[in-house]
Amino acid sequence: MNVRYVINRFNQMKHDYIGTTSCFKTVILWVDYLCALLVHGASISDYFAYGFYKLRFNGRREYITYRRYHKILRKCNKQEDIAICRDKMSFNSKFSDLLGREWIDFNEVSYDEFESFIGRHNVFFMKDVSGCWGMGIKRYCIEEIDVKTFFDEYKCCQNAHYILEEEIDEVDYIKEFHPWSVNTIRIVTLFDTVSDCVYVMNARIRMGNNKNHVDNFHFQGIFSSIDINTGIIDSYGYDINNRFYLVHPLTNKQIIGFQIPYWEECLDFVKKAARRIPTVRYVGWDVVIKPGGTFALIEANDNADHDIQQLHNKGLWKEYKAVVKKF
Repeated sequence: MNVRYVINRFNQMKHDYIGTTSCFKTVILWVDYLCALLVHGASISDYFAYGFYKLRFNGRREYITYRRYHKILRKCNKQEDIAICRDKMSFNSKFSDLLGREWIDFNEVSYDEFESFIGRHNVFFMKDVSGCWGMGIKRYCIEEIDVKTFFDEYKCCQNAHYILEEEIDEVDYIKEFHPWSVNTIRIVTLFDTVSDCVYVMNARIRMGNNKNHVDNFHFQGIFSSIDINTGIIDSYGYDINNRFYLVHPLTNKQIIGFQIPYWEECLDFVKKAARRIPTVRYVGWDVVIKPGGTFALIEANDNADHDIQQLHNKGLWKEYKAVVKKF
C-alpha cells in the first residue's frame, strides 16, 4: 500500500473526526492506531469511525474490524461461488421468482423484443451487470427517448453488458421518505447449513436523497438502523458525511420510530433467499417492500460492509463470532 496514501488518509480522517491536533497528540494517535491495527485488525476507517481513539481494549474488541470482517468472509463464503451475487445476470437467473419485476438481457434481445418490453413498462432502469454502489444504473422514460436511436446506440457498445428492469412500485409508507428513488431494506444474514438456521444479524433502511434515483450511501443516501425484533427504526438517519436527520430533509417524514410494514413477512422472504445459496452463507440482502406485502429482491451482497452495520449503533463482533463458530 502506498505510504503517502496511508498518511494522507489518516490525517484526513483525524481532521474530520477530531480536528486540528498538536504534533505530540498526532504522534500519540499514530502509535495508538498501530496498536489497534496489530491487536484488533482495525483499518484507519475503523479506528476513527468507531471512535477507537476514545475506547480501551474491552470497547475495541466489541467491533467487527477489517481483519475480523475478512475472517467472516473466509469462513462463510466460497470464493468460487460469490459470482452468483456479483454478476447481475447470474443473480437474476438464480432468483428469478423472487425478483418481483420483469427484466431482459439487453445484449441478447432483438429490437422487437426490446420494443415489446418498453411497451409494457413506460419507465425502466438500465443496469451495467458489473456495476456496484449504484453506479452504472440509469433511469429512462420512453417519452424522453427516441426508441430506435436508444436501441442502436447501446447495441453498439461492444465492451458493455446491460440488463433492463421495470420500475418497482414500492409500498406508500416507505415511498413517502423519498419518492424519487426506491428505498431499500438491507438485511444481513448468516446461514448455518448444518442446523438449517438463518440468523438475521442486522437490518438497515436506506433512503435516497437530493432526488437521486438510487439510495446508495455513496450517492448521499440516508441510512437508519432497524430493530430486527420489531421492525421499528431505532436510530436517527445519517449520511456518508456524518450528518444526522430526525426527519428526511426533503419530505420531512419522521425517521426514528417508523414501523416497517410487513416486517415478519420480510424476514421470512430473506431467509428463503438465504437458503438458496448455501455456499455463500454471509450475505447482505437488499429488499423492496411492495404494495400488499409482496417483495422484490434487488441484490445479494456477499461482501456487505461491516461499517454500515455498526456505525452509530454498536459493535457486533460478539454476535457474529457466536454464530460463525458454529459453522
